[in-house]
Amino acid sequence: MFRFSKKLLYLAIAVVIVLLFFLFYQQSQNKYLQLTFIDVGQGDAHVVRTPEGQVILIDGGPDRGILRKLGRILPWYERTIYLMILSHPHADHVTGLVHTLNRYEVKQVMLTGALHTTPEYLEFLSLIKDKKIPVISPHQGQLIKFAGGVTMDVFWPPFSYVGQKVGELNDTSIMNRVNYGTTSVLFTGDTPVKNEGAILAAGYNVRAQILKVAHQGSRTSSSPEFLKAVAPEYAVIPVGKGNRYGH
Repeated sequence: MFRFSKKLLYLAIAVVIVLLFFLFYQQSQNKYLQLTFIDVGQGDAHVVRTPEGQVILIDGGPDRGILRKLGRILPWYERTIYLMILSHPHADHVTGLVHTLNRYEVKQVMLTGALHTTPEYLEFLSLIKDKKIPVISPHQGQLIKFAGGVTMDVFWPPFSYVGQKVGELNDTSIMNRVNYGTTSVLFTGDTPVKNEGAILAAGYNVRAQILKVAHQGSRTSSSPEFLKAVAPEYAVIPVGKGNRYGH
């Protein structure tokens, strides 16, 4: 007659408990869209996790600190990012994405392709090429669908910046809105006032319950007309304490 030792019995019970906890966690998370605005200091980094578990990372902040924060936000077994979005190539948005590409499996990347020659951005592009990650070029009016009824509207850019040299990179910032049920979240990158006006003039409905305030709350963004059109219930300003810009 085969007999279990007490140690094996306790181990088997522990495994069952862990599996039950995992299944309960999965079922409880499948009801919600999870949204995290990450504190990376002076810079942007935001995580959206769909009810089906697809992870969207929008910008990565100015350093490798994003990795520690992702480790707290995502389950320990989650090592895949379904979509990585770089709003524009400034260092406070792209640097953390370089470190993330080295640590996580990224299924696809959205970027404007505007020319920029800083070491961080060039390394970012090199990693995408080396890892053969598919690239999405955003354009105004684009609608992206995710599993579980989550969608994304792209309000900017109005045309492709691929291979173009641009005087002010903030002008190329991707503006996109994530929608789920009756809730929408508007991500603005460092979009300037003139782009906000162009989007409104084109007739786009930018209303959203949650607004990521553009360019760390700078006076170059967030016109009264635009804020009125968005009419958010909540607004988040990702800004570094004591930053040298006066934001």
